[in-house]
Amino acid sequence: MHGAKNSRLMRALKQGQSCCLTFTLFDGWVLARSAFHHSAHYRSAMVFGQFKTIESNAQKNKLLNHFIEQIAPGRSELVRQGDEKELTATELLAMPLTEASVKISNNGVGDEAKDKDIPVWAGVLPYRTIVGPLIDDVEHDRSIPQPDYSSVYGERWYK
Repeated sequence: MHGAKNSRLMRALKQGQSCCLTFTLFDGWVLARSAFHHSAHYRSAMVFGQFKTIESNAQKNKLLNHFIEQIAPGRSELVRQGDEKELTATELLAMPLTEASVKISNNGVGDEAKDKDIPVWAGVLPYRTIVGPLIDDVEHDRSIPQPDYSSVYGERWYK
């Protein structure tokens, strides 16, 4: 996790308080034959623990570049690296994955036997977040071609 050093959240997390991070991906609506059995498909995770502060600016730079590489491989070699002032102003916290819980809901429609003959469509209305085409910055130099980050990102995460 990263943010401004003077952020109230970052200051609180740096104190070593136990905390819980939650992440949820919504995958779609389950549309059943009865109102009661409508639900959602999702994937969620909770991570419990305490954050540790990354103090070294060299380590911060390495980890921030690793983050960039997960989004756009090769990009960290092309952009200006954070300078000492920027890295010093940035709080970088890490939480060991020692206690976590994951829940996945991906079952089909859970209709009861008494509802199977109701003449209404039942199934899943999927929801997808997609990686779209790049959008140039308004000050983009048109002589610099767009990289292929959209397809590379999609291939890495959606195989």
